Amino acid sequence: MSGTVLEDMVAEAFKKKGYIVFTRKNHCDVLAIKSDMSLAYLVECKDYTLSYKQQILAVRELNRNYTHALELLIHQRLFPEKILKVLVAKGFAYQARGILQYTPEKFIQHVSS
Repeated sequence: MSGTVLEDMVAEAFKKKGYIVFTRKNHCDVLAIKSDMSLAYLVECKDYTLSYKQQILAVRELNRNYTHALELLIHQRLFPEKILKVLVAKGFAYQARGILQYTPEKFIQHVSS
């Protein structure tokens, strides 16, 4: 499964739940906003198990993309109350602070529930 396939799967799960979804826009893999503007998810997708170094780089990328996500939201006039940062990968070297971490299967299950 390539990164784009994973991004599309995550985006599709959000769309089925009625979220406003942006895929591969403004450096963000997936940005999903609940229609009532109570919550948004900024998702970074990696289709492999992350080593310690890869995870540090992925977390850095996710934090940098947060700024890009804000720009996209402002441009689209969408103002969610809270934005959750999520890292989706096959496996993780450690638990990053302030970031939700899921395997692809668990995250799709989480979104769908």
